Amino acid sequence: MKPLVVVEGGDGAYADALGEVRAAGWRLVSGWDARAADAVCVGSVASAEEAAAALLAAVGGAGLVIDARADREILDRLCDDLRRLGRLDHRVGEGAHRPRLTRDEQALVDLLLGGTTLGAAARQLGLARRTADRRLASVRSKLGVRTTAEALVRLATAAGRPVTPVGRRRDR
Repeated sequence: MKPLVVVEGGDGAYADALGEVRAAGWRLVSGWDARAADAVCVGSVASAEEAAAALLAAVGGAGLVIDARADREILDRLCDDLRRLGRLDHRVGEGAHRPRLTRDEQALVDLLLGGTTLGAAARQLGLARRTADRRLASVRSKLGVRTTAEALVRLATAAGRPVTPVGRRRDR
């Protein structure tokens, strides 16, 4: 599912959103090109005309990362319309910066969030278990948490994804 992100915050929050989408492997296109169905359109929305252009790009299949600068009424209407197209990630305020995971860390986390055990995820990614452990330790460190469970819950909550529990198995 392509990202639909509206950021009402400072430049740091917008930069974080762009970094997350780029790290997830999406191709970013500046502006609201309605023909960019294979990409994520990014830019600022400061008027009703720009909001309409961004919405048209999303209707055409593009993902969006919007630096929201328009009046409250325009942004509320835009967010309502985007929610009809899919899950909207609406960020308000500067907030805590989300950590930027590497592609390798994100691939491991995605498998774990889907319910795969660490050992199975390591095998699927062609990694030694120790390498997977190190990547997971890096994720925990970036998030400032002590346990893998805390890391997965925080990442799932931030992404609006469910966490699939697998129990406390240790498979090597």
